[in-house]
Amino acid sequence: MPLNPLNTLNRPDRISLDAFADTNRATNAVYSSFTNDLGVAVLNAKRLHLLRATIPIPKLQIPDYQLVFYYYELPDATTVPTAAHLKAVRLVPSDYVPAVSFTAFTRNVFFTDPAALVAQLNLAASAGGDNVTYNTLWVSGGVTFAFNTTTKQITWFGNTAAKYYANAGWNDPIVQASQADATKITTNNFGGSTTIQPFVLGATLNQRVGYALSGTCTPPQSFGAAVSNKIANLTGVAKITGSTGVVPVDSYPCLVFTQNIYLYANVISNGGLGNYGRKNLMAVINVDVASFGVVQFVTSYYGGEATPIPEELYAVNIEMRDDNNQPFTLPQSANVNVELGIDYHTPSDMYT
Repeated sequence: MPLNPLNTLNRPDRISLDAFADTNRATNAVYSSFTNDLGVAVLNAKRLHLLRATIPIPKLQIPDYQLVFYYYELPDATTVPTAAHLKAVRLVPSDYVPAVSFTAFTRNVFFTDPAALVAQLNLAASAGGDNVTYNTLWVSGGVTFAFNTTTKQITWFGNTAAKYYANAGWNDPIVQASQADATKITTNNFGGSTTIQPFVLGATLNQRVGYALSGTCTPPQSFGAAVSNKIANLTGVAKITGSTGVVPVDSYPCLVFTQNIYLYANVISNGGLGNYGRKNLMAVINVDVASFGVVQFVTSYYGGEATPIPEELYAVNIEMRDDNNQPFTLPQSANVNVELGIDYHTPSDMYT
């Protein structure tokens, strides 16, 4: 039986969506979503396909919500860590504008390599790198970081005499309680306001440095010797002061802002399900370029169909999220383009 004839009016084969074409673009300082009015309605479309996406990455290597390194300073090797033992070294966000004459801070910047991150962390840890009024967990000169060019790993050790040190894991309830506590780590902003350090629960600078243990798992090389899972070192044992007491590292530096960009579209209804239970997932774009590059994503097959979709399409909204389900924000100088293919039939109705 021949195919039903299709009315070609209001039935384009593809549409191009462009962040610069969002009519409300100028009302926002940055954006993580954009909406394009299509001009004319697209009628009776059945499926959408992502054909291509161009996404610039004018981003630093570490998100501004993941800038606090947590550790425990303990009186001996057998003490189980509590909130009273928690300490922290932090960088302030890249867009931080301090109050007049406030200079006791160290900023998130572009890191050419792990050694550059170590240099910035040592500035933040040393005298003048922070202020205990705003970072109540900070100890001036409390720890030292180092990068090993042979192993390609970052390590750290404590400096306070007769103390023992341990990494604090990202899933440790004590760490997460501190992240959310507006009295622990704050910034003194331009104009005199004080705000909490940006955070996402379960995302700490420790992971970026290379200390990736959760603080709620058994340390893999502890062999039953761990005092507590909260001592998130390979051996589960706190280390004595000084360079001979380097806290064992379990991973490698991660200087990739996000490994994926999740694209959500309002028009695909519940056809896609992303992480954290978010609906309307269109596609997951792998980030295969370094910071300040441009992702040029082209689908390798005509698949990934989004269906069902509304019978009448007047506008399409695209939203971008990162690996931690946070808005993937871009400046207004960075343009995102998404190209979609459109089908007006499904396999079941092609020959009806």
